[in-house]
Amino acid sequence: DLIKVGHSTKDPELRARELDNTGAPHSYIVEYEMLIEDPSRIEQEAHKALSSVRENKEWFRCSCENAIATIQRVAGGRAINESFKRADRERAEKIRKDQEKEELHEKLVNQQIKKQELAVQAEYKDILAAQFTENPFWPYWIACSIGVFLLIGAVSPKTSDSAGAIAAGIFGAVIAFFTKEFHESRRMKSSEYRALEQQQESKLREAKTAIILACASPSCQQRIRFDADKLLSSSNGAWICPKCKTGVNPFDCLMNQ
Repeated sequence: DLIKVGHSTKDPELRARELDNTGAPHSYIVEYEMLIEDPSRIEQEAHKALSSVRENKEWFRCSCENAIATIQRVAGGRAINESFKRADRERAEKIRKDQEKEELHEKLVNQQIKKQELAVQAEYKDILAAQFTENPFWPYWIACSIGVFLLIGAVSPKTSDSAGAIAAGIFGAVIAFFTKEFHESRRMKSSEYRALEQQQESKLREAKTAIILACASPSCQQRIRFDADKLLSSSNGAWICPKCKTGVNPFDCLMNQ
């Protein structure tokens, strides 16, 4: 079906008759109308939600009930009044509930993926910190300051100890900063450090494409991998634990976490 989704400050039936006089090849039929505040914003949000089936401007290639379900979902219960002229109310309600269910499932999966990503990042942050402890600044400063002080004494023996110490402290800090940065850079380019980074990247890729959940059976607790895309495209989300053969609904597991 080719559906026009728009708003008007006039009575929809009157507006439809006006549009019939614009040279349209077919008559306009009002299938559904909603009275709501700020209809322009609701219209824009509905157009955005229906963008995948947009034909042109306010025209969309979908069923009336699909468009109505989208409008209702966008309105979020703020409708003052609504009227089903010819559209099937029950079908529109079913589509809307299915859409809301899909949105909830996508939200749950994305939340779990984000949680898994944070867990991987925290894990490798601790590993890198334990195996590659960053050296403090002060040993570099002391060593460089002593070196500068001795160099000043050798090059300019008439310089007083206090002046030499001040100069050594200042220039030693500058040299220490760049020396420390050089050592840290070399450490981060080492094969061991790069190997850990690659492990982290691999685990992050896995965390973004699949979710890991424990079997709901208390006596099993087998960890099960669910491919995120396949899970979201599943009609009911029903799965079987490979170990205990218990039925598993991953969306129920996510909601109960």
